[in-house]
Amino acid sequence: MLTAVGRTTLAMAATALVLSAGVPAAQSSGGPVRGHVEIGIPVSVKRPTAAAYPGRSIEQAQLAPASEIRNVVVFLKDAPARSQAPVHGEIRQIHETFVPRVVAIPVGSTVDFPNDDDIYHNVFSLSTAKNFNLGRYPRGKSRKVTFDKPGLVRVFCDIHSHMSATIVVFNHPWFAIPDEQGNFQLPDMPPGDHQITAWHERLGETTRSVRVDAGRSTIQDFTLPVPAK
Repeated sequence: MLTAVGRTTLAMAATALVLSAGVPAAQSSGGPVRGHVEIGIPVSVKRPTAAAYPGRSIEQAQLAPASEIRNVVVFLKDAPARSQAPVHGEIRQIHETFVPRVVAIPVGSTVDFPNDDDIYHNVFSLSTAKNFNLGRYPRGKSRKVTFDKPGLVRVFCDIHSHMSATIVVFNHPWFAIPDEQGNFQLPDMPPGDHQITAWHERLGETTRSVRVDAGRSTIQDFTLPVPAK
């Protein structure tokens, strides 16, 4: 049986072992990454000129509407897999449109596809991450799909070719869709250098390098460029 002195000595030795291993708890956690997303759209405008010179068009930028910002997904690129609780999402069929157009979910989540139109719709995908066909069903009916692998899932209606949506499935927690003001936040990351990507279905990926320090928030903004026509 250890005496009080022996127990104290053992506790001190254990503390010294932890400190010598160099793993203080405060250094093992990082911080969140916050930022703002904008989409810049070049617009041709007529530049006023003097009568002696011909007029000409120049490119000026304006920002996309807030609704388009909701079609952006911001995420940690090449993130290590980390399990998280699944969620229950929804993509409605309204006025021959999938609403919302873009959804981001963790692996294992389920998405409902209710039909709110007075016509039949079909929901299907041929994507590698999830291949499914829910068949045709009328107003008031809903069908669902569970997404068990990470990846990009393109969703269509085989009756209305103009209808499309995208579901991005992640096997880690570091992703977000910006709010209507374009603001986003990714949860605490490990300290170090990382790559953060803002993805848009038509504009592709825009990636930025960030440095995450322990116990501090990191700010990273994005302006997604739209190529001029």
